[in-house]
Amino acid sequence: MLVFKIALIGIAGAMLAMVTKQFKPEYSTLVLLAVCLFLIGYLTSNLKEVLNFVQTLQKRIPISSMYIKILLKLLAIAYICQIASNLCEDLGYHSISFQIETIGKLSILVLSIPIISSLLETIEHLLT
Repeated sequence: MLVFKIALIGIAGAMLAMVTKQFKPEYSTLVLLAVCLFLIGYLTSNLKEVLNFVQTLQKRIPISSMYIKILLKLLAIAYICQIASNLCEDLGYHSISFQIETIGKLSILVLSIPIISSLLETIEHLLT
């Protein structure tokens, strides 16, 4: 039911932004940003449960905490860039949206280099 509430808040916010755009276009952007910030705030309030799960998983499976931190950073980059890109797209700034997506993808690639290197070392060790 939680997803249903979030969906309704999103739909209501979009409708409010559409109505506001007819009368005061400059305020519709603020309404859109406010709804997005509210939803992001709600998302981060549930982040504690995810972190507890990751810690439990780390205790069960011997994984370096460095890799867990990298994976969480990768997820954060992906979500932040997707949200920012969608906002720019909705506001009509397609080129900025594309740049945000590109920078996000490159950041993910750079940040994942240690994991890829470790995977290649493991494969190399298994083959020898």
